[in-house]
Order: sequence, then C-alpha cells, then structure tokens
Amino acid sequence: MRRAPRAKPASLQGLSSMPIPADRHFRLRMENNILINSDPRKSGVFFAVLGYATLFGATLAVLALMYQGLPALLRALGAEPGSFWFTAVFGTVGPVLAFLFVAVTALITILMLRKYLGKIQNRFGPLHNGPSGSFQTVFDALKLVSKEDFTPKGVEETIFTLAPALVFVSAFLLMAIIPFAPGWVFADIEIGTLFIIAAGTLGSYGTLLAGWAQNNKFGLLGGLRAAAQLVSYEVPLSISLLSVAVYAGSMNLTEIVESQRAVWNIIPMFIPFVIYLVAGLAEIKMTPFDLPEAESELVAGFNTEYSGMRFGFFFVAEFAELFLLPAILVVFFLGGWHGPNLPIIGELILRPDIAGFREGEIFRNLQYAAWFLLKSAGGVFFYMWVRGTLPRFRDDQLMELCWKLLIPLSLLGLLIAAVFRIVRVGL
Repeated sequence: MRRAPRAKPASLQGLSSMPIPADRHFRLRMENNILINSDPRKSGVFFAVLGYATLFGATLAVLALMYQGLPALLRALGAEPGSFWFTAVFGTVGPVLAFLFVAVTALITILMLRKYLGKIQNRFGPLHNGPSGSFQTVFDALKLVSKEDFTPKGVEETIFTLAPALVFVSAFLLMAIIPFAPGWVFADIEIGTLFIIAAGTLGSYGTLLAGWAQNNKFGLLGGLRAAAQLVSYEVPLSISLLSVAVYAGSMNLTEIVESQRAVWNIIPMFIPFVIYLVAGLAEIKMTPFDLPEAESELVAGFNTEYSGMRFGFFFVAEFAELFLLPAILVVFFLGGWHGPNLPIIGELILRPDIAGFREGEIFRNLQYAAWFLLKSAGGVFFYMWVRGTLPRFRDDQLMELCWKLLIPLSLLGLLIAAVFRIVRVGL
C-alpha cells in the first residue's frame, strides 16, 4: 500500500511553486510537489575520467622530466654524465622534482581516498572544484599552507619542530630507490632492500618523538602506540622483503624487477606477499591498524598539538606512503614495470634521437612507468578498501596477530625462499 505523501511544513509553504535556482552547486529536489532536500549536482562520467586522466598524466610527466628530460637537457648543454656540473645540477634539481612528485602523488591519493570512501559509505566525495572535484585537494593544500603554525607552551620545541620533517624525510627517502622504469631511479644501490627497511624505521622514530615532545597525554600515548607497532610489524615486514631478496639472489631493486621478467614473485613468494600486505597497513598507520592516531580514543594521537604546515608534513607523509608502500609491493612481488608488450604509439610516429636518446627510449620508459603506476594504483585501492570496511583492532589483538601469526609465517616464507633459491641455482 502506497504511503500518503507527508504534509508540507508551514515553513515551506509556497516553496513548491518557486523556480529551481540555477545554482552550479546545489538544486532543490522535489517529490510529489514537496520540497524534500537539496542534493549536489554531480559531474558526468566524462569529466570524472578527464580529471583522473589529467592527474595520472601529470605524474607521468613529472617522472619523465625528472629521469629523462633533465639529464637530456644537461647533455644538450654539454654536461656529460659523471662530470662535476652534471652531478651538481642533477643532484640539486633532481630532489626538487622528486619532492614535487611526492607532493603530487600525496594530493592524488588524498583525492582518491575521499572519493572512494564516499562510494563505500554511500555519500558524495569532493565534487565542485575542478572536473569531478579533482582540484579539491589542491585548494585544501593552499589552505593548509596559509594556516597559522603555533607552538603550544611546555613542548620540547626543537624536537617538536624537527619530528614532522623526520617523518616526511622518511617517505621522501623511499622515493630515491624505487625503479619506475629501466634507468628511472635516483639511487640504484646494491643494498636497496636494507635501505627500505631503514627508511621505514626512521619514520616511526619521528612519530614517537612527535608524541613525546608535545607535552600532551594523548600525543604521548599515540607516540608509544606507534613505537609498539614499529617493534611488532617491522619484523615480519622486513623478513618478507628479505625473503624476496634471498629468492632473487640480490638486494638491488632493479635486479629484483628483472628477475620477474618471466614469472612474478607473487606466485612462488605468496606467503611473504600476504604478510607484506598486512604489515604495510600497520606501517602507514591505516585502519584497522591506526592506533597511533585513533580519533575516537586519542583526539588525533601523535599529531594532536600540530597545526599549519607541521601538521601538513605528517599528512603528506602519510598519503605519500599510501602510494610508496604499494609501489614497493609492485617492485618486490608484482613484476615492477613489466607488463604486456604493446605497440608503442609514440615510437611508431616519431623516432627521436635527441641529446643522446636511444631511438624510442622515452616512449618505452613511459609505457613501463604507466604499467608501474597502474599496478601501484591497484595496491592503493586495496588499502583504501580495507580502510573503508574493517573496524579498528584493539592493542592486544594487534600484538597477538603479529607475534603469534605473522612472525612465524614470515620465517616459514624465508625458509621457502631459501629452498627455492637453492633449487634455482641448482638448475
């Protein structure tokens, strides 16, 4: 039986006859000649795809400029690789471009999270600034930069100031050794796996120091929780990465990627893969392991007293790691830049040989980097899906999961990796 329409409140008398305003943000919604609500006017699918494609293209452009455009420009100006001027200029401008890339990826992951959580929670995410709200995080960043940055009384001022920078530098260091394509890496070091473990540990120290320095009980509890997660989850995460290094016979990330040309490591190293997925959530302090900043218990945890750009460093570092942790996952388990061998359109149209480029090199590397970013985006969406669906663990549940399950499984995965390595060398 159809329910009779609700009576119109006295305060809304006459509104049903009013014309719907041509506002670009909101419009009145009428049902059975009754004003029900106002709902946002959504962008179309075309503009949503256009917005995300623009952001994806921006990340590719920054990568190409950083790893290929800048060296080509220096060679065109007469600075040969290995010379003093080449090293000095590339070592100065390169980190600036890397900082830009980390900032851009952080803004994109923030937008993706807000839109994706909106879908999961049956609500709208950002809509109105740019195509499908794609410029919303840019304006949020500008607002954050303009916010007042104050220091509360009673804090350990030096450590209070340096702790956010330490957390950001930890995320920034991970960017230096990730190979996005052949030759597209800042530091192709032989101990890249150990470097990742050390850089991740550095960020947890920054979180602990931030909680201790701010003279706030909620901040201190958040910092101590971060230290507890570090002691717990850094162990299985490190063992899972070392298992892949044992299986590949190298700690160099480029060599680990090249060893997956035929078969990705996710197949033989499935146990370390699962362990990395779980431990990575604790590493970036994301639900269900967001105990260091549990807003229902600790206000904002370790960053309770931070404001302005000092809070911004924590925020950017967290979302940069939301991209960098899946990027490391792609390097170790999902074949890195390897993907389907498709025709390279740019190479078919143009065959450049400018400033020492090998013919078509930039187009091949762009394709490799595109595959790398697409795989990383899949990992980012997985972490967002977990964040939007699972509840927060208790402290004791988190520790029990780690010490009773993940560490024994990681040791089993290391043993399997050693056996597989012996078999590969024997063959």
